[in-house]
Formats: sequence, C-alpha cells, structure tokens
Amino acid sequence: MQKQRLIGIMIDLLQDVIDEQSEGNSVKASASLPLVGPDATITSMGLVSFISDVEVSLEENYDIELILVSEKALSRKKSPFRTIDALADYVVELTVASTEKEEVTTD
Repeated sequence: MQKQRLIGIMIDLLQDVIDEQSEGNSVKASASLPLVGPDATITSMGLVSFISDVEVSLEENYDIELILVSEKALSRKKSPFRTIDALADYVVELTVASTEKEEVTTD
C-alpha cells in the first residue's frame, strides 16, 4: 500500500470526524494535525471513531485486516497516533510485517 494514498484516505476520514465534532470551528484535516495530546484537534472519542474508521476502510477497500490499537502500539516511545503521517507509517509497518508473516506460514 502506498503511504500517500493511505494518508489521503485518512485525511478524508479525519475530516469527517472533525466535521461531526465541530461547533462552528472550520479546522481542515492534514497529515501533520495533532491527533493526541494537549493540541489534539479531536476528542478522545473522536480518535477512537477515527481509528475504527481507518480499520474498516482498510478491510473493506484493500482486504487488509489490522488491529491498530494494541499493547505494542501503546507501549512505543513515540505514539503512532501522534499524527496521520505517523499513523500511516505504522499501518505500512504492520502491513509489511503481516505480509512477511503470511509468506513464512504459506511456504
């Protein structure tokens, strides 16, 4: 999966969440917009919804089944949920690892 295509999908999904939560604020989703922390653009529930939307979109559109929130993800020194760009890197990493694992088990 190409990272730039993934970022585009995630920006669209994040914009949907922002629009649902907005109270007249016109924030535009971008790859560098903070998803967590004091400057986060969405609420924690919005983040949960966004991550779920990403997982569903990956499965429905690309037949990629991933669980993004895990102990491994949450225990990283740098959270993969900081920005869309960081999350896209994490999805690509998981996809590559999943593909390599499948190749080993089918050989």
